[in-house]
Amino acid sequence: MISCYYKVNLLFICLMITETWSFWKKSSKVDCSVTPWSPWSLVNSAGHQTRMRRIMRYPQNGGQPCPSLTETKDSADCTVTPWSTWSAEFGFGQQSRIRTVVTQPFGTGKQCPVLEEIRNTGIFPSVNVTAKNVQNFFARPNGNYFRDAKESTQSQNLHLSRDLVIIMDSSGSILSHRFKVAKEQTAKLIGLLCPNNPFDKIPGFPYQYNQAAMLTFSSEVVENFDFNTYNTTARIQNAINSVIYLDGTTDTKQAFDQARGLFLPSKGVRDATRVKREVLILTDGRSNNPSQTLAAVKKLKLVADVYGLMIGGFSKAGMNEVTQYVSSPISEHLFCIENFQQLRDLLELIEATKTNAKEDWCAPFN
Repeated sequence: MISCYYKVNLLFICLMITETWSFWKKSSKVDCSVTPWSPWSLVNSAGHQTRMRRIMRYPQNGGQPCPSLTETKDSADCTVTPWSTWSAEFGFGQQSRIRTVVTQPFGTGKQCPVLEEIRNTGIFPSVNVTAKNVQNFFARPNGNYFRDAKESTQSQNLHLSRDLVIIMDSSGSILSHRFKVAKEQTAKLIGLLCPNNPFDKIPGFPYQYNQAAMLTFSSEVVENFDFNTYNTTARIQNAINSVIYLDGTTDTKQAFDQARGLFLPSKGVRDATRVKREVLILTDGRSNNPSQTLAAVKKLKLVADVYGLMIGGFSKAGMNEVTQYVSSPISEHLFCIENFQQLRDLLELIEATKTNAKEDWCAPFN
């Protein structure tokens, strides 16, 4: 028989083992661990967004249980970046600042605020400054060109070939001799675009060159040629120089409407995902019907980027109207000069820059 002494010791040892096991069990609790939340999904057909997280480690020994693995929301406010710094003077002596959308609103969320602000400084930029803006933001001499968006690593279409519609004011305020200057300088300008020989079509490579169409307007709008008409830069330049002066009033609204109609397959326009669609308007004054004109250009800007080359002295109302013609950022789309002699000077400056740059003027297509 086991003595009473040994029985007591054995009981004590059992109690110690039991307490030790209980303590170890409690100390070995493992809480649930989960990944960070995924980004919010796109809004689904029911108007909801969801985000998810996954379990990295399940709970053990009574550890903290796992939290919810999905979240759903049915609205979100628009969020935007802080304002950029004010740009250098451009256009009629304006500066602009922009902010961009971080999160698009949906459901009952707050809509996005104004994304671009403009202020007038009264400091009209020199012709040299405007020439640099035209070559940097329109001619784009040092851009990397791609055959089409499928070959581009860029997130925007800034380096694609372009389908360009030229809209030229031919109203009575221009006068015929000034209109002749405008034609000559516009023909020079399109020859300075990138790449070299920008409108020479290349058989078998339908997205490796630019295309142009043209409208002139006054009280009426004339379609001078569409994208199907000419296949070389020289022929387009000759066609521009051959355009007839119209005289009459300034129906810019009708010009914008017809320009939008040129971006159709029947007019030779190409796939919008593989070319950049652009409009360049040259005008010397505000339209006959500003409210209708602004409504028309708002629709046009949905299908193309609009650039403006404004020539002459504008009233405050005129400056406000034509500034709204162009796409955002306005500082990269609005070019203004005070008279037609400055238009000649502008093109001479750009031509001189191209001559000095030599082969560096345009990067070749891949």
